[in-house]
Amino acid sequence: MNTLALEELTPVEWMIANFKNMEFRLSAPIISSLTIMAIVAILCTIVGIEARVQDPLKKPKGLLLLATSFVEWLESWTRDMMGCEPGNWPGYFMCLFVYLFMSFVWSVTGFPSVIDYLVCPLVLSIVMFILIQFTAIRYQKWGYFHRYIEPVAFWLPINLLTMWTPIISTSLRMFGNCLSGSVIIGILNWVLRGLSAKLFSFLGSSGQIVLSPIVIGVLNLYFGLFSGYVQTLVFASLNGVWIGAEIPETSPMGNEGQAIRSQRDKAI
Repeated sequence: MNTLALEELTPVEWMIANFKNMEFRLSAPIISSLTIMAIVAILCTIVGIEARVQDPLKKPKGLLLLATSFVEWLESWTRDMMGCEPGNWPGYFMCLFVYLFMSFVWSVTGFPSVIDYLVCPLVLSIVMFILIQFTAIRYQKWGYFHRYIEPVAFWLPINLLTMWTPIISTSLRMFGNCLSGSVIIGILNWVLRGLSAKLFSFLGSSGQIVLSPIVIGVLNLYFGLFSGYVQTLVFASLNGVWIGAEIPETSPMGNEGQAIRSQRDKAI
């Protein structure tokens, strides 16, 4: 459709025409992310089916045993991080742990990394930010807005700017750490290929891949497994601490309510 024809259309027809001409493409990191979510969904479905048919009087085995141990550890971890009874939060942190760790490890498979794509850590940080604000409003009601005029109302513009700090800091931290690993691996791969080509020139073109596979393989395991676990734990811990900080200690989910329940249980 030419420009003259577009000018003769109504605004609604113009929007529809432009929408039809749009090319929808999925980038490689997005495909990797969708694949990871599909794998997580399949694993959760398998665990759910096994849990339904499992005899409650028998000890679980295999994948169900791993899932049960992980949930028990996650409930204890959530209680320690948030300083309150876990409630429904372990479900969120379970999805976060599994998805984020698999996203870091995904590069080991040779497929495009997810965290190297800034949109993915940015979206995770935005989800965390929304949960922080939602929790604060839920428990503090109108008192939530008082934080933006502390210590005096003059600080309102500054407080409105600093409220976005968690999104910027956490997303750039994950993106930077993952990208730095990819850059280091890329530089070392280039150096080792050149060095290997000179040392093993008698092997022809295949000589340039003699040195790099072992070194690059070890680095991939380090940045994918160890560094991925550390980054997942750090991001999840920040989630737990920041969300838990918005729950008042006097609420049923706060520390005081937890202590009251503990004393009541002992009395019983």
